[in-house]
Amino acid sequence: MMNNNHNWWCLCAVLLLMAVGTAGAQSVKRPQLDQHHLLLDANLDQNENAAYCFRSFQEAVNHLGDSCILYVAPGVYWVDNPDDPEIKVGKDGREPFGCVVKCRQLRIVGLDTLAQNTVLAAQRGQTQGAVGNFTMLDIWSDSLVVENLTLGNYCNVDLDYPLNPALSRKKRSDAITQAHVGYVHGKWLTARNVRFISRLNLNPLNGADHSYYENCHFECTDDAMNGTAVYRHCTIDLYGQKPFWSTFGRGAMFVDCDFNVKGNNREMFFCKQGGPVTLIDCRYHAPSDSIYIGWTAYPQKWLRCYQKNFTLNGKPYIIGSRQQENTIVIDSLWLQPDEPPYLAINRHEAEMLVGGQPLKLHVRSDGRKVEWLIQPPYNQIATLDTSTGDSVTVSIACDFVDDPISFPVTAMTVDGEGMSAVAVCQVTVQPPLLPAPTFLKAPRISIKDGVARVGYQLNLQGREDVSRIVWGRLDSDDCQQEAVLADSNNGPQHTYKLRPSDVGRRLVVSIRPAHSRSVKGMLTQIVSRPITAKDIKAPYCLETDFSDVRCQSSQGLVPDAWQADGYKPADTAEYPWTFDPKKPMWAYGEGFNGAVGKGLLQAQRGARLMYTPAEGTYTDMTLTLQVDPTKTAGQGFGSATGQYMDVCLKFDTQTLTGYGLRIIRTTKHAKAVDFYLVKYQNGTVMPISDAISSTCYRTGCTISLTVKGDLLRAHVETVTPKPQDSTLPHVVDLSATIAPLPFGGIAIQHTGSCGESTTMLHHLMATW
Repeated sequence: MMNNNHNWWCLCAVLLLMAVGTAGAQSVKRPQLDQHHLLLDANLDQNENAAYCFRSFQEAVNHLGDSCILYVAPGVYWVDNPDDPEIKVGKDGREPFGCVVKCRQLRIVGLDTLAQNTVLAAQRGQTQGAVGNFTMLDIWSDSLVVENLTLGNYCNVDLDYPLNPALSRKKRSDAITQAHVGYVHGKWLTARNVRFISRLNLNPLNGADHSYYENCHFECTDDAMNGTAVYRHCTIDLYGQKPFWSTFGRGAMFVDCDFNVKGNNREMFFCKQGGPVTLIDCRYHAPSDSIYIGWTAYPQKWLRCYQKNFTLNGKPYIIGSRQQENTIVIDSLWLQPDEPPYLAINRHEAEMLVGGQPLKLHVRSDGRKVEWLIQPPYNQIATLDTSTGDSVTVSIACDFVDDPISFPVTAMTVDGEGMSAVAVCQVTVQPPLLPAPTFLKAPRISIKDGVARVGYQLNLQGREDVSRIVWGRLDSDDCQQEAVLADSNNGPQHTYKLRPSDVGRRLVVSIRPAHSRSVKGMLTQIVSRPITAKDIKAPYCLETDFSDVRCQSSQGLVPDAWQADGYKPADTAEYPWTFDPKKPMWAYGEGFNGAVGKGLLQAQRGARLMYTPAEGTYTDMTLTLQVDPTKTAGQGFGSATGQYMDVCLKFDTQTLTGYGLRIIRTTKHAKAVDFYLVKYQNGTVMPISDAISSTCYRTGCTISLTVKGDLLRAHVETVTPKPQDSTLPHVVDLSATIAPLPFGGIAIQHTGSCGESTTMLHHLMATW
């Protein structure tokens, strides 16, 4: 019977209804206790039967057997002692836990039907009493049922307990950090009449194969909810913008639920990384009717989500209108579904080449009948070997495709009950690659007004030139390339601004010709005439939009060249992270979240970029850097675990000595970072100014550093308006008296986690 999901959920509902009646009786009368029925009650008499009665949660857990019901009397029970000064650290690469619970079949039942009266609590989070994302409970149970409880990590939320105000407790910190409730390792989780309280990364007992929440309440910011679950008659208070990280596991479904927006975001999304979501008879409550609600911020074309009778502030609303194919609107249902209409497919995106190998797709149907479909006119380009079954082979039926064509291959269940489950693979058919274009006019280097330019003419046949052009400098003997000076990250790099170290040397230009449909051609190299001092535009100014910076790790320091590499500073030693030196540390491309347009992003933690100027003695210097943090709330980095970005000038790239500005996330604020000036001395960093907490590290941030004589100044501002609810400064001005140094180098060191926590570099200008 357990293999039939519908029957299982019906049985579960019956058991839960029985449990509610029992709990109501238990709130009046003490339950019968034995080795399978234990009681947790902080107000026990000294004469109570100690064999089955316990005053602390830890004591009760130590006496759990193979199958057990733990009854919990009203009160506040600290799963982890909030007054313990120890900083909790995880083991074996896992998070630190308040309590590990092991019981094959476990029910935890509050004896009061008012869930707020029975509280299991913790008060730690990342950098706030713990190193790592502190998690209150780590439960190993094949079947876990929790009822009539509040499960709260009160790291960043006040614990208010009206039954006995003496048990109330203020939050550990206002700065919101990752603070989990719990994980479940097993097959089944059922939660009824449970309040899940935290903020960032709530984790309301995530992890079971099947999770079911009924009449529950959730309070959370981002990356918080269980993405493999069914929610019925629940309320979700949204203090952030994206409550799910993803729902890729089996999908999430909400039935008759209320979402309450507690912030002032103009755009709200369900998922950060996407995945299927189903909303049936749900209501969204927001401060404004003009808010946009999407499934995910960057919706994939293959995504399919469902909605029926969804309203925003009482009015019908279609979710994800910016990409309409993502949304399936259901008018009616034969019956209320008992699980998300999720159909797992082996690939969501695929490329096929005309004349290449066919594509094989497979779904996990769990015995349901599946039909496959390619909509016209794309069924003239690609064909299926069958229309039904768990597997299908896609073949290209058209010999002539001049441009890439993208279309969905759809699989859907047709069992006639509930709603059809849909899965899509977005297939892109690429035309056959053509030979590389030939030169109609051979490459030639010209030098004028401080700029070297390579000109040529290719037989492109009307297509876009996507040749890769790399600029280098030959050594003094004209024997080999001394350095890579400019690469092609954003189309062919036809120009190169001459630098002082080029004087007396020749430039070498390497070209691999290609157009948008061709293979890369053979390498062609040409060499310039020797560069003279008159060729350099004076005064020299370094300027880049980073589209010319080589992202692969460089080999050694070369004058007037960028070096991209990875480095783990000594002041991050307490945080165990590494990088792979064989992989690029930087990546140039499109931005996301708060990063707008194109720019240079960190590809690994510890990404470092250094510019070594020409040999000489340098005095005054200015540097201006324009950046976009991908974080939009002003926190800049993933967490306060030694995550910062240093922007340095007057820097010796060999000894790591100089001055700079540090931008760092701390535990002081959840939506701001600290700024302070630093001195580097042989790689050791020390602050040389007070720190200023500010909200200006947001999209359109400009960082200006100036050294004039013995005075170092920093100014930071942003085009993003100041948050209305913040009293922190929105502009940063710092200064410090320094000992003049003869160096003129530049360094940018990033120790933050990557992905959603990067900073895009847009433009840099330096003068000496």
